Amino acid sequence: MLRNTIAGLFAASSLLVTTPAHAEEVIAEYLTWLDAKDTVTSKGVKLDSFGAVLAQDRANYHRFGIRQELDTSDPIFSNKDMRAKLPQLYQAGNPVETYIREDVMNGRGHYVFVRVMGKNGQITHVQVHEGAG
Repeated sequence: MLRNTIAGLFAASSLLVTTPAHAEEVIAEYLTWLDAKDTVTSKGVKLDSFGAVLAQDRANYHRFGIRQELDTSDPIFSNKDMRAKLPQLYQAGNPVETYIREDVMNGRGHYVFVRVMGKNGQITHVQVHEGAG
């Protein structure tokens, strides 16, 4: 019994030691349908990166009022300068699943869940996952 108690305390204390002091945090989240409208700029130029499509989607939502039924708002990308950072924030995170990227880039569309991540309140990257619609 004492051995189990000591083992349990050791396991719990090792978690405290290995947990980073400044863990990653979710700063914002939103859901959006990415489709052909999001793959071109407002001037009609075809976008060539998924990160650029994310930025155009938020420009369409916040600046141009182009919204699909299931789109939700976010508290960050109404700001033009923050939208401009979206391609780099996407590159700083893990790439989206290939089938999602291909659906979006080929104009078929896909519903995605976007998490804006950071540390100490500073945005570091975005994560893009399959949306559940």
